[in-house]
Amino acid sequence: MSQDTAKVKEEFKPSGKISGYAFGDYAYKLHADSALRGKQQYSGLPKNYNSFNLRRIYLGYDYQFSPNISSQLLLAHESGYEANPGSTNALPDGNRSVYIKAMNIRFKNIVPRATIVAGQQSTPTFATLSEGIWGYRSIEKTISDMRGISSSTDLGLGVFGKIGKNENVGYDILVGNSNGAKLENNKYKKIYTSLYFYLLNKKIVIQGNYEHDRTSATPVKQDIDNFKAYVAYHTSSTTLAVEAFTQLKTNNTQYIEALNSPYADVTPSGISFYVTQTVTPDKLRFFARYDIYNPDTKFDSNKEYVTGYNTNKESFATIGLDFLAYKNIHVMPNLWYNHYASELAGATGDLKGDYDLEARVTLYFLFNK
Repeated sequence: MSQDTAKVKEEFKPSGKISGYAFGDYAYKLHADSALRGKQQYSGLPKNYNSFNLRRIYLGYDYQFSPNISSQLLLAHESGYEANPGSTNALPDGNRSVYIKAMNIRFKNIVPRATIVAGQQSTPTFATLSEGIWGYRSIEKTISDMRGISSSTDLGLGVFGKIGKNENVGYDILVGNSNGAKLENNKYKKIYTSLYFYLLNKKIVIQGNYEHDRTSATPVKQDIDNFKAYVAYHTSSTTLAVEAFTQLKTNNTQYIEALNSPYADVTPSGISFYVTQTVTPDKLRFFARYDIYNPDTKFDSNKEYVTGYNTNKESFATIGLDFLAYKNIHVMPNLWYNHYASELAGATGDLKGDYDLEARVTLYFLFNK
């Protein structure tokens, strides 16, 4: 053992750190979709509805047992969408609920250049890479999160590592319950995988994800397969990125045919483009994003689908400014827009195409970061 290694072992003392952040808004509904469609933050709210809302509160504690062993606890309140009396984000009396977003233990260097994580942890779908590069979860989720193709957290066993001396290649493998932060309710497990590459001194990142999940074996086999691609150019001042996904949900829905209700596959897909740019260093940034989402590329207008099937293509956009009022305190005026386009053959007028438009001032602050 070298003298430097011995000195580190002598000087190390177990320690912990509390940290967290929160974001919320004052929001005003400028325009409401006439059919009150959608499942997003402001779907279903009438025109002129306005509110102060805390959309996320995080309180975490990280503890370092040794140089190679640590643990993470994260408590969270998250407001999925507003004015929903049946929301799981609220207690029966209407107060905000808190749940365990993360609770895990981490082991470094058992696998070279990798960390093994056991417990409730972030998934590699978007939470470990693309969400951080987007940098504006306080404004909206990434497209794969927003459209519900996967959860940001799961309970399981994961390995997250890098390859090579320069660590320009990385991988993520996680086996989890596929039930988010909720208790397990079936015997099946979900496999998450991710492989990514850095180029040009890590200014460019390219990532591919594949995930497989079985949700049921009876009365028919139901599987979900996710495929996601992500490319970003990211520096301290500029970010340009494209994120795209497609999902195959085997036997996910039914349609009416004579006396039968045959099962049909559902294949959601989406693509997101965004840019962020520093205008004044440490003072002002600009962000803009545009998404296209199709809930089922296999939609057949000649079929009568069962209740709950989504027949609306959607597009989302946001634009805004990020003022750094003080270190770790952000004030962000922004617009939030979601458009609905019905695929039903007889749709006309507002039912054929309408939108939700929200004007917001978002406050985002971090502590002990």
